[in-house]
Amino acid sequence: MELILDIINNYHELLLCLTLVLMLFAIISFFIVLRRLSITRKQYQTLLKGMENKNLETIILQNRDLIEYLHTNYKELDSRLKMMEINQDYCLKNVALERYDAFSETGGQQSFSVALLNDKATGVVITTIHSREDSRTYAKYIKDGKSEYALSEEEKRTIEKALN
Repeated sequence: MELILDIINNYHELLLCLTLVLMLFAIISFFIVLRRLSITRKQYQTLLKGMENKNLETIILQNRDLIEYLHTNYKELDSRLKMMEINQDYCLKNVALERYDAFSETGGQQSFSVALLNDKATGVVITTIHSREDSRTYAKYIKDGKSEYALSEEEKRTIEKALN
């Protein structure tokens, strides 16, 4: 015990300086931790801004539920979109109309052919031929841009216009 007291008495100035350095290090460390805590508290308050009386766990659980709901809806919308893309091939997208005088004695271009086709050149061409006595309407099925029935020049031009 006396040995320890002798060491303290002989080196008390050095021990005091060492203690002061350790205290100074502890105080600096305390302020660094305090600053980091302040920054973390501000980030936490920013995170919880607008969330009255809710804790972080509740917010995270609500967000997880919302993400699951959105993911389910995304899958449903994605499948609907794929179905619409498939159905889109069968929609009428290519439409053309050509008016003309079917007979030399009629005027006003009252006769016409209209082509209604999808992207696969399938659909119908409707032709109305107007004369002084009557009007006749014909519909011809078109597949791959061709018909099993004879097409007039006007009908061929109308189909060509629709596909271009």
